[in-house]
Amino acid sequence: MTRSKLAQVGLFPTGGIQSTQTPAMECTSYLVDTFDQLPPINEESLADIDNDLFSGLYYGGVDTPTTRQLSQRVADLEKGKFAVLTPSGQSAFNLLLTTFVKPGDHVLAGDTIVYSTRWLLNHFENIGVKIEYFTPSEAATLKNKLTLKTKLIIFENPGAFTYEVMNINAIVESRHDHPALIVADNTWAASLFHHPLSLGADISLISMSKYHGAVEGISLGALITKRKDLYVNLKTTSALTGNHVSSHACSAAIRSISTLGARLSFQMSTTRKVLRSLKPLPLLKQAIHPILQNTELHLQNSMIYGFNSLFTVEFSCSRNELISRLNRLNLIKIGYGWGGTTSLVNLIDTRDMPSAKRLGINSECARIYLGLEDPDELTRDLTNAFTQ
Repeated sequence: MTRSKLAQVGLFPTGGIQSTQTPAMECTSYLVDTFDQLPPINEESLADIDNDLFSGLYYGGVDTPTTRQLSQRVADLEKGKFAVLTPSGQSAFNLLLTTFVKPGDHVLAGDTIVYSTRWLLNHFENIGVKIEYFTPSEAATLKNKLTLKTKLIIFENPGAFTYEVMNINAIVESRHDHPALIVADNTWAASLFHHPLSLGADISLISMSKYHGAVEGISLGALITKRKDLYVNLKTTSALTGNHVSSHACSAAIRSISTLGARLSFQMSTTRKVLRSLKPLPLLKQAIHPILQNTELHLQNSMIYGFNSLFTVEFSCSRNELISRLNRLNLIKIGYGWGGTTSLVNLIDTRDMPSAKRLGINSECARIYLGLEDPDELTRDLTNAFTQ
């Protein structure tokens, strides 16, 4: 989707004209004049894919014109056909696992996934699902790990905190004709820089609480696919488990997405400037970001055509000194999360991260997210904290 189309993502039909904003249309019951107009409650009506925002509506807990609008826009962003919305990225993973795996099944997961996904996988392992991890270097030989019970192959691209790039083409080729579903967490790319569904993934998962919607302060997630059968399964499980999303949150997400292209373009420029300024800083051992660990040609060969403003820094000082230095930051705030207007920093513990061991990270680390502040002021803030 081009930046121009992103800017107009909120256009909403209102009779013969259009509104520039998608309204939050909260409603539980939709009324008809006669019984022959009332859709039956069944799998077919539940997974209705009519692009009309209004036809076939019967219960707000399933869909509203607002949730349909966001679903369609997110599917377009991810180059898919169908999207199922969830209250958060974590709930999207839970819906995925609840829909497609049961005790006794086998799941392959990239070992660079974020800790919260690993915790969820641990939960499913405790109820009888076998979880097996693989490294990025094993992407081309995953067929050796596939079994008759393998249902899902899950990974983030790039990986969390250390941003190792996963070769999705190798995973698709290695999976070949095995029925296991390939699921890519595409949150890092914000649906703009990388398109797993175009490369052979079956499902793309995003947390819209990051770049998609953080500027509006909302929590949402989504599962996107090109396959109607997968959509029907996800949509049915979503309804059965009461996976309801707020139309107010969806309307806010659409407003946020309308500025996504402009924000990320600015943040890419900011990231280049700030990363260059970090090199002479005392106490800095290394900065970790995809454009530092890879050439941009390598990223393009991996079908990654841009980058976000999240990076990790390893320092050559004690944890106490690092905390003392970070406490001196004025413009960059201390807090969890990323994707909004405000730059953030947080300590991260890499001791149990397999990817950190591969990269030789053995000192204290912080993750920095660069928001929409002036890049020169961000640079001065970091310089003042680590040179005075």
